[in-house]
Amino acid sequence: MISIITPVLNEKGYVEPFLIHLNTINGDIELILVDGGSTDGTINEILGCTNNFRHRLELLETKTGRGHQMNRGAEKARGNILLFLHVDSLINRDSLRIIERTLKDTAIIGGGFTQRFNDPDTFLTMMSLLGNFRTRLTNIFYGDYGFFIKKEIFEQMGGYDDIPYLEDVEICRRAKKFGKLKQIDCKIYTSARRYTSKGRIRLSIVFILAVLMNSLGLRPAFLGNYIADK
Repeated sequence: MISIITPVLNEKGYVEPFLIHLNTINGDIELILVDGGSTDGTINEILGCTNNFRHRLELLETKTGRGHQMNRGAEKARGNILLFLHVDSLINRDSLRIIERTLKDTAIIGGGFTQRFNDPDTFLTMMSLLGNFRTRLTNIFYGDYGFFIKKEIFEQMGGYDDIPYLEDVEICRRAKKFGKLKQIDCKIYTSARRYTSKGRIRLSIVFILAVLMNSLGLRPAFLGNYIADK
């Protein structure tokens, strides 16, 4: 079984479409939603959708912090494979079967999808192409690539670092010490909402700056606030 772990924080309006979408996914799954202190009605939206969700669903409430939230979800996961999926990202119907087939190779411990934005904008299309090219070279996956990993390896690693941002980059760096990560030939479609609200070029520059400073061990709070703000 694959455990899908999704951190949420003030995601009213996105949870219901996400759950409706997951109802179309093939395979044996459970969904663990981990709320980090929503104040906008996200919890009520989740509770209102539970009766129509055909898979096992568990809602956890904890402190804010994406790394902490995902670790909390992993603690409750029953599946032997963990898939960390954002609430504004959609995957293809047979995605989970492709993940399971990929991880039958004992040398591969995890990986991510091939990313696309749900907006046909030329700039965003180019960003996806460049991002996927970078990922094929480095096997470093950002959160909107849908990171998956064998649960036993995740536990051996100690999970995500509880850091302000780019916890996805850091876990990939550490995971590669335990085995291979692979980008699967299966698309994940991510909302372009942050680029729409913040500006495509401006947000791209902020991401690049955040990655560069993170490589130096620096994580200024103002960058994290900018990236996280929708």
